[in-house]
Amino acid sequence: MTKTTQSIMVNIRGTQADAYDDNTMELYTEGMLTHDDGKYIIEYDESEISGMENTRTSLTVEGDRVQLRRTGAVETEFVFLKSRVFEAAYETPFGMMQMSVLPTQILSELSEEKGKINLEYVIRIGDQQAVNKLDIDYKKIPKA
Repeated sequence: MTKTTQSIMVNIRGTQADAYDDNTMELYTEGMLTHDDGKYIIEYDESEISGMENTRTSLTVEGDRVQLRRTGAVETEFVFLKSRVFEAAYETPFGMMQMSVLPTQILSELSEEKGKINLEYVIRIGDQQAVNKLDIDYKKIPKA
């Protein structure tokens, strides 16, 4: 199979719930989809809305594994495998923080025309814990 890359419109909806509050953020932006031998890569630029301006996000989906990588103003990488804890250092404007992520749901339906990724996970930073949901939908942008 050959590698294909195309423009897509991406809708990202993130929800974070902790003991005190629920917060939801939604971003609609243009991105790129690369399909290479069963692996899908979705890339898009964050904005002020997400609080990560000047950051590029890349989601790589291969089977039941999802890797989220951010580069630029915010640098981080998460690997989502159901029921497997992922630990990493998270760079913030205030310095490095240790965090762990435990995915509770990983769903993906992907094609070159459209697709969606639904992630739900428990994130722990220090002694703080929250439940996060990340829903990403995309559609191919028709060529003019």
